[in-house]
Amino acid sequence: MRYISSAEIRSNPALLWKEDEEPETIITVNGRPRVIALSIDGDPEGILHLIRRIRAERSLEQMWLTSEMAGTSHMTMEEINAEIADARKKSQS
Repeated sequence: MRYISSAEIRSNPALLWKEDEEPETIITVNGRPRVIALSIDGDPEGILHLIRRIRAERSLEQMWLTSEMAGTSHMTMEEINAEIADARKKSQS
């Protein structure tokens, strides 16, 4: 994996598709990673679908961890439904 600054890409965009380079590039802005560029073979829509699925799975894992830390991961359905009803009452007020 290689790192390239956005300024380098602005002056020489061909850096992204040099065949002798790594297939993954992290583009930085002010020294901080901002974008990951991947070279692809095949259907770009299929690859985007896979990336979106991975993002969704990561979000779900983060929600599970947050629930564990908050102590709400072992709530019963009755407790969950009571929380929902309470939130709905508060939003209607």
